[in-house]
Order: sequence, then C-alpha cells, then structure tokens
Amino acid sequence: MQICRHLNYVRSLSPGKAVFYYQTPECDFVPIQVETNRIRAAKSGFTEAYDKNQKLKNLAPQDLAYSNPQCIDACYVPPNIPEIHCRFSLRVEANSLQPDGCEDEKVRRYLAKLATIYAQVGGYQELARRYCKNILMGTWLWRNEHTLGTQIDVLTSNGNNYVITDARRLDWFSTWSEKEKVILNSLASEMAMALCEPKQYWFADIKATLKTGFCQELHPSQKFIDSHEQGESSKQYATVGCADGNQAACFHAEKVGAALHLIDDWWDDDADKRLRTHEYGADRGYLIARRHPVNKQDFYSLLTLTAVFIRQLRNVRDHAGEIPPQIHYVMAVLCKAGLFQRGGR
Repeated sequence: MQICRHLNYVRSLSPGKAVFYYQTPECDFVPIQVETNRIRAAKSGFTEAYDKNQKLKNLAPQDLAYSNPQCIDACYVPPNIPEIHCRFSLRVEANSLQPDGCEDEKVRRYLAKLATIYAQVGGYQELARRYCKNILMGTWLWRNEHTLGTQIDVLTSNGNNYVITDARRLDWFSTWSEKEKVILNSLASEMAMALCEPKQYWFADIKATLKTGFCQELHPSQKFIDSHEQGESSKQYATVGCADGNQAACFHAEKVGAALHLIDDWWDDDADKRLRTHEYGADRGYLIARRHPVNKQDFYSLLTLTAVFIRQLRNVRDHAGEIPPQIHYVMAVLCKAGLFQRGGR
C-alpha cells in the first residue's frame, strides 16, 4: 500500500488539563498557586568562562563571582498541608477505526479493514491495558511521582471506581499483585470497548492523592516562551483560571497525553525502556531515533505493509496466534493520530 497525499487521523485519547489543588474542612477545592521568585543565581554556565572552541576567555577572578539575577516561577505545597490532589479527565473515542481524512478510497478500505480485524483479535485490549498501566502507575505525574504515598482513583462513566492505594509500588516491567491485575484488566476492558466501538462514549475522572513533605516543591508544566518582558519570569509554569479568579498550577493536556502514550517497548526485542508513541521512535533522553527509517521499523515504512498485516491478523484470528508487535505499534500511532500524508503531487 502506498501512502497517499492526504491522510490524517483524529486522536482517540483526549485528556484534559491536570490541576493541582488541596482540600480543607471549609473547602474541597483550593487551587495551588504559582509564585514568582527573584533570586541572585551564581554564574555557572560553560560559556561564562569558555568560548565555543573550549578556549578560556580573558577573565578576571572576580568576573565569575558576580551574581546573575533571575526571575523564575516556583510552586510549593502550602505549609501544614499534608496531602494534595492532581486531577484530570479523559475522553476515549473509536477514532482509529478509519481515517478522518483520506483521498484514496483503496487506502481507506485497507486501513479500516486493518482496524476491524485488529479489534476482532483483541488488539485494542492490549493497547488499553498499556494506557491504563500508565494511568494507575501515576506516570502522568512526571517529576511529582516521588512522594510519601500516592493513591490513584479512577471513576469511569460506566459508574465504576478503581483505586490503587499506593502507586509507588507499581512498575511497568514488574509483576503486579492479583488485586492490582484485576483492577488493571477491568479498567482496560472498559477503555478497549471505547477504542473499538463508535457508539461507546466513555469518560474517566482520574485523581491522584499525594502525601507530601512540608512545603514540598511541585513541578507543573513549564511554558515554552521565546522571549519575556523585563520583570517577567524567564521560567514560567502553566496555570488554569478558576471560577473565583485564582490561578491553579497544572499540567498541559499535551503533557498528560504524552505520559499515557509511553507504551512503545516494541522498538527492540530487548528494549529496557518504553518510548512515547512516535513515528520515528524518538528517544529524548538519548537524543536518538530508535525507529530510524534505515531499519524500516518506522511508522511510515510499516504503514506500507498494511495489506501484509491484514493477512497476518487473519491468520491470528483463524489459528489463535500472537499479534506481531509491529501491528500493535502501527495501531498505537493511529490512536495517537496526526497528519500522515505524503504531501506534494
């Protein structure tokens, strides 16, 4: 199958912003606010003393001792607050069943057939299980995972409530207890139904309760800013406006989504880490593409094998075999969605 000039999908997982707040006897929602600090930082960068050729600059001893005034955002748990909450909502839709936009009818039929058979052999159950592992592990908390205790509560639109009393004990590659497996499988079954059933409108309300230290530092999303005005913070945290006019620290929806899509450990048979679902397997920690096109394991190379994958899935369906990992990966990218067209003429 050739990739057509116009091809795009709508994302299947749509998280909202994850908001930080705490509760008091008088109020069940008190937003955690971001503060602005002006500090005198020490000069410590490489370019303070060296040029681009690693040659020492002509400096007096005092030059490196002067302070470097900065204005930055900071976020801390208020004093005498023993625990805080971080909460977001998730909508799941069956948008990977067919392209949202596709100019080639043959390509559309192939991709729709791939998704249909993938659903028949239980492929979406595997994707949902991986997404739900990240939810229950609290992966979406990022640097805020390190606490004195982290409870995860998931309330679904089906009326079910799933609770992990301490997510710190859970790990992607380790074995979960039987109780935790039941919670994971039950939650994944609900999500899998939403991923492959167009008439299933499924929502989840996810809340983490974090036991914190005294005035512990928090790490919301950091805004990307090209430049800032005089007196503005050079490092700014994301906030969301509340009904009372206050601003609450939060994660961007995109950052929450990035955590949920940390499921790609199919990139190598001996993969020791999972990657965020990406067309070229971008590994930001090592600044390398794990699915470089030269190895023909990138999304676009594999997408051209759609007809082959359909035959493989039929064989899985007829003989109860295992779904090849490349197919799981391709469907994970389609769930993530994006513009996949070849472009041009």
